[in-house]
Amino acid sequence: MPQKNNAHPAEAKVSAIQNGVDSPTITAESKAFATLQARFALCGHALHRVNNPNGTQTFWAERWGLVRYLPSLQDATLFLARIGGRV
Repeated sequence: MPQKNNAHPAEAKVSAIQNGVDSPTITAESKAFATLQARFALCGHALHRVNNPNGTQTFWAERWGLVRYLPSLQDATLFLARIGGRV
């Protein structure tokens, strides 16, 4: 049986900040990406991302084996509107 993490949420946040990670920012970005990814799925597309070593992110949409490079999350949002998705 897996063990539960019983750490207090405030302790986890302090630990994340000490490790150079601002968890609320990461959570907001992750949520925005997950929402956009779900909206792409409703249109029959898959949205992917890669975290580059220099700290940037690369996005791409895919459908039927065709891929469209999207340099930013804003570009992904614009492409979603173009394919008829709800923004």
